Amino acid sequence: MVGPEVNAHPIRLVVNYWEIPQSSLGARLEELLRNGISHVATFLPWQAVESDISHSLSRFLQAVSEREMSVSLIASPEVGVHYPNSGLPKDIFNKHDPAARHSRGGAVGVHLAPNSFALPSLLSSEFSKRYQNYLSRLDNLLGDMGRLQSQLLDEATVVLTGSYWKYMRAPQDSSMSIFGSICGDFSPSASLNFRQKVEQFYSQKEFLDPNPMAAQRWKTKNMEDINRRWFYQSCEDVFRARSSQFLTRKARVRRMKHIELFTPEADPSLAYSTFVQAVSGGRADFSRLNSIVDEACRRSSNFDGEALPPYMHWTGFGSFRTLNDSEKQFLILKSLLLTGSQGGGIYLDDREWFSLSPTFRNRAENLARSLGQRELKAQPQVLYLAPSLWSKVDPLWDEIQKKLPEDSRIVSSVDRVQRERDANLVLVDPSFVMTRDQVSKLTGWVSSPQGQGRILVMPRSQLYTEAAKAELEQVISKAERLDVNLGISYQLRTLGNGKLVIYDLPEGSENKESAWQIFLNSLFSLANITHFCSVSDGRLRILPLHLNSAGLGIFIVNPSGRAVTADLIFPSEVNISDLGSLFSASGLAPQDISQKAPTDQVAASRYALEVPPYGVLPLGVAGLKMDEVRFEMHESQKAGDVTESLRSNVADAGVNELPGHSAGEDIGALWS
Repeated sequence: MVGPEVNAHPIRLVVNYWEIPQSSLGARLEELLRNGISHVATFLPWQAVESDISHSLSRFLQAVSEREMSVSLIASPEVGVHYPNSGLPKDIFNKHDPAARHSRGGAVGVHLAPNSFALPSLLSSEFSKRYQNYLSRLDNLLGDMGRLQSQLLDEATVVLTGSYWKYMRAPQDSSMSIFGSICGDFSPSASLNFRQKVEQFYSQKEFLDPNPMAAQRWKTKNMEDINRRWFYQSCEDVFRARSSQFLTRKARVRRMKHIELFTPEADPSLAYSTFVQAVSGGRADFSRLNSIVDEACRRSSNFDGEALPPYMHWTGFGSFRTLNDSEKQFLILKSLLLTGSQGGGIYLDDREWFSLSPTFRNRAENLARSLGQRELKAQPQVLYLAPSLWSKVDPLWDEIQKKLPEDSRIVSSVDRVQRERDANLVLVDPSFVMTRDQVSKLTGWVSSPQGQGRILVMPRSQLYTEAAKAELEQVISKAERLDVNLGISYQLRTLGNGKLVIYDLPEGSENKESAWQIFLNSLFSLANITHFCSVSDGRLRILPLHLNSAGLGIFIVNPSGRAVTADLIFPSEVNISDLGSLFSASGLAPQDISQKAPTDQVAASRYALEVPPYGVLPLGVAGLKMDEVRFEMHESQKAGDVTESLRSNVADAGVNELPGHSAGEDIGALWS
């Protein structure tokens, strides 16, 4: 669940301050202001920060401050930076074998202007030392600005990202399936780190039960793929945390924000088509770019247990620039919808933005305003808990995607699940290593007072510690049990207001896909999850978004170059209306969805429509009975939140007012 805070700038134009002559900087910013742009973003290239003898960054911030603009400073190393080696210092590449290696042993290449280069290993000791020096230098630089010229940072936000981790995938495998391989660094230095981390992790007391030799089973060759997945995810989380720590020592920045930034043009799945495009002078693979956007937006990153807003970055020097205007506009609108509805948005080169028509820019800005005000929100019904966001997952996820492609997310943190309020169904990947604490948190989520209608689905596997097994047995010991076999056998238990499903993994390959489909159908029925609507032509896609508790907005998306005529099918009779006001300056009021439906319109369950080439058709839906179900469940959850808050307040008051009472103690016992 993305937080309810307002995002004032879902569309962020990137200005490369190091490329603008000092004499032209003011005029460039004035031009942006005249076009209604009051917020800009810029990368902080590592090499540029370390060699900034002309103080170009401070002069840029001075110019921004004088014009009362705001700025996002992207501090993490990223691809898609228009600087040699995306800003990485040259001396990093002079070290012996500094390059990261993907799962097939090759270097991880980045093929964007001004030059191609191989990503360094983020786990090498040389890189770690240099990166810490860079962060310390940047921290000192921002600290000095805050001390001597504090006004320069008044409207500045330091932005930290997940950096290069998500791109460390083999092009051979990614070209077949975008996230179909293990994502991570297989270089010698990374492998050494991996072995050390595995030894450290499995030396914990919980893995030594019932005897010290028990830990060996977690470190066998058969466990290597599983261990690598959680290891690489852990490395990314630690990278984020350490970057944040280094930049808060001296820097007096009022705002620091963690986001997930994805540059589709740098994705390994495009490596071969990018090469062909460069050799032949052809255009980019639009279909693959479209698919990358889909796959990336179905993965929800987190930091400290909170979902991070996703941002899509379209450069002005990659394959995106070779597309025609219709294709560019489609990708911009679609990525804006998918990321903006989760609290994020898009980064776009400022020159690329102004090359598009004023009409389109107005439509996109007005849509961004509605998204930024959280008038349109994505509320996924299903979460899939996996050990790694960017690596391959169990085939169960593929079956989920066939049924609910836009209403499900992959997450990698149990703490993230604990804070979830929208999804009713959480499934755990069979490769997830289960400890006692994780079992306790997951079962606590489903059995909590706010857990009305929640379903937790856990596999019966060998990846539970003895303590995790004992915790699970204790939790379910008094729960009612129902055994079901629908191709896949599972137990259904009632826990508090929710339900727990423990299933057996299917054996063999025969009819496995059919068994998963039947299993998922039964789970969706238990969790009261169904499609809001469907479309009769597979070329079209439906993006369902919720409209401020006023109903449902659906966006019919046509990624093809031809107009498509199809039927829109609902499970019950509804009225539909045009949400074209989303693209107008007035925006969308909560009551628009009911007021815009024609008064003489007869409710129906099937509507014929035509979507133009590369079109995005916004519709409002009124009268959908599933709205009532979701609303009742949402109200029940809110009531549970209030009850839990009241209970907590009473407990706090008891600690302060009742002598001898401590948190967690039974208040009633004090009166007996």
